[in-house]
Amino acid sequence: MPRRNPKESSSSRGWKGRLGRKARGTLYVTKFDKIEGRAPSIKPGDIIEVLVQSVNRRGEGEGTYRGRTVIIVGAADPGLTVIARVRRVMEGKIIAEMVESK
Repeated sequence: MPRRNPKESSSSRGWKGRLGRKARGTLYVTKFDKIEGRAPSIKPGDIIEVLVQSVNRRGEGEGTYRGRTVIIVGAADPGLTVIARVRRVMEGKIIAEMVESK
């Protein structure tokens, strides 16, 4: 029978920070990140303006719009504000296509 390590008495296996092991810090924070009251519904075909905050592993830009995560196909430079057309709306996530870069 293997001996138990006395240092592992707590359930925590190390310090993971306030938000957990897989938490991402946002490099760019804007006024668009805050949810302001009840957001009107977003439909496919709508035009939105989003700040690209990061790039995912597929090379698509990621940002937030009214509290929802937006994946922008065709936008790969963090820090740019883009105008995008909504392709698909899912629960908590929006997939959009870049139309214009500002």
